[in-house]
Amino acid sequence: MRLWLVLLLAGLVACSSNETKEAEDLGPKSLSGIDEEISLDQEWRHQVGNGMGNAYARLMPSIVDGVIYAASANGVIEALTLEDGDLVWQQNINAEITAGVGASAGKGFVATANGEVIALSLKDGAELWRQNIKSEVLSVPVVEGDALAIQTVDGKLHILNAETGRPRWSYDSNLPNLSLRGTSQPVFHGGMVIAGFASGKVVGLNVKDGMVLWQERIGIPAGRSELERLVDVDGRLLIQGDSLFVAGYQGHVMAIDLRNGKTIWKLEASSYHGPLNGLGNIYLVSADDHVMAIDDQTTNEVWSQSELEGRQLSEAVMFANHIAVADFEGYIHLIKQLDGTIVGRDQLVRPPILWTRTGSYGMKHPSRQFDYDDGIRTRLLVADDYLVAVSNSGYLSVFQLDQ
Repeated sequence: MRLWLVLLLAGLVACSSNETKEAEDLGPKSLSGIDEEISLDQEWRHQVGNGMGNAYARLMPSIVDGVIYAASANGVIEALTLEDGDLVWQQNINAEITAGVGASAGKGFVATANGEVIALSLKDGAELWRQNIKSEVLSVPVVEGDALAIQTVDGKLHILNAETGRPRWSYDSNLPNLSLRGTSQPVFHGGMVIAGFASGKVVGLNVKDGMVLWQERIGIPAGRSELERLVDVDGRLLIQGDSLFVAGYQGHVMAIDLRNGKTIWKLEASSYHGPLNGLGNIYLVSADDHVMAIDDQTTNEVWSQSELEGRQLSEAVMFANHIAVADFEGYIHLIKQLDGTIVGRDQLVRPPILWTRTGSYGMKHPSRQFDYDDGIRTRLLVADDYLVAVSNSGYLSVFQLDQ
């Protein structure tokens, strides 16, 4: 999908330019052998509904008190025990889910393609309330106390009452003419809700009334074409103490002081994802799928890993003191924090397809209940010593280290 978007936008640039240039597309790098130092054991696996659907959704499970809550695009939501995958409950909301599952204080939250936000009981999956905010949601709903933050694809941030679903206030970021498919996930901090937008801005707002407390630009639109002017902030907003670390497409990776919204440092960068931190470094997956480490004080590059170039990497997470990313073929890669060496790899592989007897003459056909895309675009999920991955086709697998 990302490649499709780049090709489409590249066509727009070509039409707007008087010069004709033929760009060389080398495609994703093939995987080379590694010296394995760490390996994963698949503890259990399970198919959740029909997967991510056709809307480029990145449905991400949540884990609360040893239970995984996962959703699929065709409306199926399931609760499974983290340890062994036993089904606790299953619910079907009969609508296309595009965002979720957010979970907090006994409630789970999902959003649908037609703009409905739905709250469910984590105990049994019973629906608690629905609220239509009239715009598609692609990022996971986030809860802090009784405030529920929802970011929509039309460039708005909505705060709802988490108990009742009633709207409190909304903020409009003024969406540009062209943006990447997706939005970042808002975060709460010290009475603020912070969100990144397709305009290239990160904004801190008062949770109570929506008043803008500060705003900072991660990228400034530049160039003649809409493609050149893309400065989307789509990835994780990372908070460490009183500092916010954020990255944008065709912009910068920046550290911002949350007390006043002032820039601590910035470095030119381009990424679809947000940063990760560890060992005094900021780790970033660049737009061309290089994984790099940047010293969080000096902004000097510590190392850069280019062996996964073009493999449409997911956002990085920290697992067992290693950086974990997934790619478009369903591979999970484990990278050393110290020097960027790839020291572990596994693949999320679907078991043999079940064949069902349907139609006339007793002919057999493979199940059509799910997509066949085994790539992973949703961020991996870490809980204690478990690593959870869910493929684009909804195939969920739980790993632990091979001891």
